[in-house]
Amino acid sequence: MAMGKNLSVQLLDVRKKIGTRVLFEKLNIVVNPGECLAITGPNGSGKSTLLKIIAGLGQPTTGAVQVWYNGKQLDLEERRACLGLISPEIILYTDLTGSENILFFTRLRGLRCSQDQIEEYCKTVGLAIYKDQLVHTYSTGMRQRLKFALMLAMQPVLWLLDEPSSNLDADGKMLVAQIISNGLAQKATVIIATNEPWEAEYADCKIELV
Repeated sequence: MAMGKNLSVQLLDVRKKIGTRVLFEKLNIVVNPGECLAITGPNGSGKSTLLKIIAGLGQPTTGAVQVWYNGKQLDLEERRACLGLISPEIILYTDLTGSENILFFTRLRGLRCSQDQIEEYCKTVGLAIYKDQLVHTYSTGMRQRLKFALMLAMQPVLWLLDEPSSNLDADGKMLVAQIISNGLAQKATVIIATNEPWEAEYADCKIELV
C-alpha cells in the first residue's frame, strides 16, 4: 500500500488486564490520516503493550481496535501489511549488511526495492557510507537509524513508533523529528509511544497511562 492514503485507527473501549492488574481501560479515540497520537506514561504503564494491540500483535482483554483504509475495515493480516513499526523488539540480521537487511525485509513484505532506492533510504537516515557494512559492526544508534530506513522502505500508511529516538544522539533525534514531520505531511497515521516531551509535541491527541 502506498503512503498518503486514507487510513484511520479507532480504539473502542479498549481494556487490558494482565493477571490482577489493569494496565489501561476505557480507551476511546480516533486517529485520522496526517494525525499523530502520543501514548505517554511511566515505564511499565503499558505503552508498548497498547502499541502491539494496535499493530494486531496482541489482543485487548475487552474492547476493540479497528483500522479503516479507504472506507474498508482491515483484518489483522491487512493491518500488518500496511504498517511500519519501530520497536526495541525488532531484530536485525547482524550477519547481513544494512542494504541486505532492507532488501530482505522488503521482499518479505512482497515489495520491490532497487539498489538505488536502498541507497536513497540509507542516505535519508545518514547511513549511506555504511550501507554495505555488516550490521554487527553498527553501533546501537546506527541500528536504530537502519530501523527507520527499513520502515521507510516499507512505505507504510500506519506508523507505530515505540520510543523512536532511543539510542540516538542529537543529530539522530533531529533526523527522527524530520522523518515524523515528513510522514505527517504525507498523511501517514502516526502513533508514538514515548516519554520524550519533544516527541509528544507532534501529537494531535494523547493517551496518558499511569
